[in-house]
Amino acid sequence: MKLRAITCLLIMACTFPSSTDTNTVTTPDRATFPPVADLLGKRCGTLDCHGSAYRNLRVYGSLGLRLAPTDRPLSKGMTTPQEYDADFQSIVGLEPEIMTEVVTQGGASPDRLTFVRKARGTENHKGGSLMQAGDPEDACITSWLAGKTDVAVCTSATASAF
Repeated sequence: MKLRAITCLLIMACTFPSSTDTNTVTTPDRATFPPVADLLGKRCGTLDCHGSAYRNLRVYGSLGLRLAPTDRPLSKGMTTPQEYDADFQSIVGLEPEIMTEVVTQGGASPDRLTFVRKARGTENHKGGSLMQAGDPEDACITSWLAGKTDVAVCTSATASAF
């Protein structure tokens, strides 16, 4: 009798979601992402940081980890559209539910996102603090999250990074 009860409980505990269940993820605009990706590539995409295939947040680009095995890091080639796509998926896939909240609320409280907290240094980050709230690097990322990518700020921040 006890074995039957335990078996029933285990079966009920192991139910799976229905194949018709869906979650909608709202992301920032992919079309306006390249200037943000260029900043991330320069600040975070080195081979000893997020330019590693072994990181949860992977940053591909011309300065570090390349998507195609025939492309070389630090080559004169540009970041490819496929690398921008992979970077976009890496960022928005980290915390999709929180990303949806931030984006649907017009970029409000972007510090709910781990990648923002770590870059700001408000959460432990091996790379230390890379930006402060309101500085050009932060404005680039948060403008994208708000749906109003400031390309000029992103370009300037990327040019002055390291």
